[in-house]
Amino acid sequence: MSFKNPPIISVILPVYNGKEHLAECIESVLHQTFTNFEFIIVDDASTDSTPQILKKYLSQDERIRVITNPINQKQTISANTACKNAEGKYLARMDADDVSLPKRFEKQFEFLEANPEIGMVGSWTDTISETGKIIGQWKTTVEPGVLNWNLLFGSSFAHSSVMMRCDIVKKAGYYQSPEAEDYDLWSRISRIAKVANIPEVLQQKRVWGGQLALKVPTETRECVLHVMQNNINYLLKNVNIDLEMIRNIRMVSDKTTKIKDSQLISDIKLILLQLYDNYLSKFDLTKIEKKKVSQNIYQKLNTLADWQFSANTFKALIENIYLACRFPKLFLYSFAHR
Repeated sequence: MSFKNPPIISVILPVYNGKEHLAECIESVLHQTFTNFEFIIVDDASTDSTPQILKKYLSQDERIRVITNPINQKQTISANTACKNAEGKYLARMDADDVSLPKRFEKQFEFLEANPEIGMVGSWTDTISETGKIIGQWKTTVEPGVLNWNLLFGSSFAHSSVMMRCDIVKKAGYYQSPEAEDYDLWSRISRIAKVANIPEVLQQKRVWGGQLALKVPTETRECVLHVMQNNINYLLKNVNIDLEMIRNIRMVSDKTTKIKDSQLISDIKLILLQLYDNYLSKFDLTKIEKKKVSQNIYQKLNTLADWQFSANTFKALIENIYLACRFPKLFLYSFAHR
């Protein structure tokens, strides 16, 4: 598929010391079936052979534009540099570790053209090793109403799989957070437009020891909590949930640490129910979206009810009676499969 200039899609790639997989990443973009794009690569003052690799490809394909930062600016600023220099209608994000399958741009372009209410679309992804071997697959939620709900608690997109409307990114204020910048941007986009995933593997996400994201896990986790706090307080409007409570709410989703404080469990339950009720009243969900959101909140409430048994048996019985009354079908299904 080919179109005449100006470019329809602006592919943005911030890179710092990405020599290991950069060539494979670039090749996957250049061999897309959709060919009318510009490829903006921001070299964030790399000290390895990244500049030489970029110079080689720059001489081979006129669609490539390279911007070199004189000093290291980090991921968020470099990504914004690419966004603000983009001329396309759509922004396709790439990371130097990852690979786009040949029809990714074509299918995402067609999806966004056919669904003007969607501001951003991702896709399912393969997880690949350092050598490119497929070691897993991520099939995330696809429905806009469910994705918006999920963004209250974390990400439901692979960063390098997303294509966004350029005007929506500008309206949302571009990337802002120093870490978890993708989750932060998607959360702000979801407040002004719908978001979706295409139920097809269009991207390969590489997991390996040298990738930048693995080097700052603590900072990233804290930024995720701050984004969650903004999301939850935005939906609740006049309620201000502090960061420590957000941390506890996150534990309910992760299930990595069991909360043993009976009153805290009850407080979390009330906040989750308020979120659920506010969400249902604010958004016009399809039947399947409402069903999936209800399943998600039930899972969280059921986890809290289980934890309550260790803290306060009487309260736990009350919690289970509440679940049976509020979500009778889900309660019976859960009880039957214990």
